[in-house]
Amino acid sequence: MTRRQAEGGETWRRLLDWDRGPKASERLAAHILRSEGYTSIDPSHPLGGPDGLKDVLCTRAGEKWVGAAYFPRGQQSFSDIRSKFESDVQGVSKNQANGIAFVTNQELRLRERERLAEDVSPVEVELFHLERIASILDCPANYGIRLEYLDIEMTKEEQVAFMATSYRVIEELQQELGRIASYISQSETLREEFEKVRAANLPKEPFYVTPAPLSPLSDPYSIAMFEETLHKCSTCGYGYLVRRQRRTHSAITTIIGQKMAITCPKCGNAEPYYGI
Repeated sequence: MTRRQAEGGETWRRLLDWDRGPKASERLAAHILRSEGYTSIDPSHPLGGPDGLKDVLCTRAGEKWVGAAYFPRGQQSFSDIRSKFESDVQGVSKNQANGIAFVTNQELRLRERERLAEDVSPVEVELFHLERIASILDCPANYGIRLEYLDIEMTKEEQVAFMATSYRVIEELQQELGRIASYISQSETLREEFEKVRAANLPKEPFYVTPAPLSPLSDPYSIAMFEETLHKCSTCGYGYLVRRQRRTHSAITTIIGQKMAITCPKCGNAEPYYGI
């Protein structure tokens, strides 16, 4: 049994020695794009057929992109890689897209990547080359994809990394749930406070205040009569009704000038009132 290469070498080697054909390479390319944040992944014809110069249609940052997969067996010359890339770039204009994501199992040096992008400028380009794809597949989130397409199982070290990643995700979810619960609690408190403020500003029924006499009337036989007047508080400006008391002797003689006090029902301000 061949020993698995360490330090990411196994993933790198199996990608370069690709022998699974275009169907698997196009499906793997779609997984790579999804893993890197592309959305609305729409493969064309992994099983064969005219694809309109696109292996995948997808969306990046709200814009339409085409995806192209190039997985030959073994390292090819740069001229061959360049020829395939320039052919796939034609799918950008044909499909009214904004850019191309070129996914390949080929090793590309920094200067070679720059030249590919320069050749097709101003078309936007994102290159997923051998080293980059190997790094993506060696992430814990993609161990399942790596197992399916490259038949590479997790090592003990990767199992530890996978568990650590899972625990971190669970912890982040718990923290997010805590934030949501706190937000709901604060929202409920704010709602209650809003209802209080709203209720305090609703129109109220007329509030009656009866003046309290500061000195008692001397005539116990006088007849009590009542009238209502609107009074405005000198402190807070709140308007309220005062039910003032008028007394007469035999309903003819009126006692006037009696000094009284009233209290604002809103702010509690007490002020003199003359029951005229």
